[in-house]
Amino acid sequence: MGNKIRRAEKNELDEIMELIAKCVQVMQAGGSDQWDELYPNREIISLDIERGTLWVSEENQAVAGILVLDEHQAEQYAGIEWADREGPHLIMHRLAVHPEVQGKGVARRLNAYAEEFARLHGYKSIRLDTYAKNTKALELYPKLGYERRGEVSFPERTANFPVFEKVLAAEEM
Repeated sequence: MGNKIRRAEKNELDEIMELIAKCVQVMQAGGSDQWDELYPNREIISLDIERGTLWVSEENQAVAGILVLDEHQAEQYAGIEWADREGPHLIMHRLAVHPEVQGKGVARRLNAYAEEFARLHGYKSIRLDTYAKNTKALELYPKLGYERRGEVSFPERTANFPVFEKVLAAEEM
């Protein structure tokens, strides 16, 4: 059946929330409190879908992974020494892969899609943050060409959030 990446649809909200709940269980079992019952919640995900910023990786007619692409930067990003200051910048949020298909390239495909989307829409760089306790993400992003630019902190979280940036080469755009 293969996989495809497309915008999420309203009727997929329950399936997406189930994927998030399973990811939260895995994160917490691994010692990470990055996500919980408060974040990301149904209201946040509903807004992502309404805005058309939530993308799904569909495999065998099921949601295998999700990713939000928008221009919303946390205010904490203002203190970071970014390589690309001109912009515009595409921001990646809420990347999650269903635990049953983790390790099978879904996150890499979602990331490749984000880069293609960024180039097609004239973005100069992609920025993101991940949790200091999320060892998989901390290993993945440098392998994909992202450079660590610093750390930010968010209220209610015990660890900091390393921030990454990938500047898209002009010839690639």
